Amino acid sequence: MCGRYVTREEAAMERYWHIGARNSGRWIRRIYNVAPTNQVPMVVLNDQAEQEVVPARWGLIPTWWKQAKPPSLSFNARSEEAATKPMWRQAIRTHRCLMPAAGWYEWNEHEQVRNRAGRRVNQPYYHHAIDDQVLAIAGLWSSWIGPDGQDVLSCALLTRDSAGPVAAIHHRMPVILAPEQWSLWLSPSTPPEQVHSAIALSRTNFDAYRVSTDVGDVRNQGEQLIEPVRTA
Repeated sequence: MCGRYVTREEAAMERYWHIGARNSGRWIRRIYNVAPTNQVPMVVLNDQAEQEVVPARWGLIPTWWKQAKPPSLSFNARSEEAATKPMWRQAIRTHRCLMPAAGWYEWNEHEQVRNRAGRRVNQPYYHHAIDDQVLAIAGLWSSWIGPDGQDVLSCALLTRDSAGPVAAIHHRMPVILAPEQWSLWLSPSTPPEQVHSAIALSRTNFDAYRVSTDVGDVRNQGEQLIEPVRTA
């Protein structure tokens, strides 16, 4: 499960996806401790088949959802189940997005430390690209009409079994696509077999280092959260 990540600044996203000011949002700000239900940027194709950055709730609400309260634990979708689970199967067919990130946090359950309160917790790690470029997390999105009649955009990121250096820290990781896979992923006409091939061939070349246990509190924000820490 990936429950926390770091977004990039708007300018970096515009450069990476060649998105001009007319197709991006002035609402974007860099967040160092993104948590489920937060508003996050996602890249989708608009009605003119142009890439656009739009705000979405992190935690997918499927179109058919009837309850006033959104579903819980819908921020991660297991890629192995996405084609068959009702929560994800419509989105994996035609509503795929990219969720821009700088990196993500994961906790190593085999390495315990004490937090500021003196309580024993799992050691958090920050994962990022070796070249520190923008990461494109494979995501799913949905448009849902809430009880108040408002259209709510929401998204979930896809996960897979960990591979490469990440596997030493946690058994799951986000599906992160290489630039040559982006167009295929965003197109609603891409055949299912090519979608699943993109997941299977997603990136595994990441680096990780220990960071402060402060990241465990969603109220904590700031660049200090991604600074490396030394162990005793």
